[in-house]
Amino acid sequence: MVVENDDDFRGLLNGVFEKSEKFALVESFGSIEDFGVALMQQNPAHGWMPQLLVADVMSSRDPRAECTSYISALRDEGLVFASLFVSSMNFGALLRVLRKKHPKGWAVLQKNSKLTEQAILDAATEACADLVGS
Repeated sequence: MVVENDDDFRGLLNGVFEKSEKFALVESFGSIEDFGVALMQQNPAHGWMPQLLVADVMSSRDPRAECTSYISALRDEGLVFASLFVSSMNFGALLRVLRKKHPKGWAVLQKNSKLTEQAILDAATEACADLVGS
């Protein structure tokens, strides 16, 4: 699944995963709120969650919010999935903080002009492999 508020970048991500032989795009959302609404409509949520959630850190409609806390809370609830965070910002200590509670299944990808399809797929593979290795 993809959660990305930038329509153009979401289209790019969707295309990468749709063309991939390794991944299958099952759903795409324009905000973490849209994802949350869809999640709340599922019963059980465990069967609906993807193996990999690709999410822009700042995909909330509220510019003061970020989605990493929400995704970490889903893991606190026992949902198991790999997460690939994409953002134009530098991640710094973000992964260290997330890995304190949930050590495995995280990867990050910085949006920049040198970003390639292969880099996206490699980061997605890294997140999934990290989770499987736990």
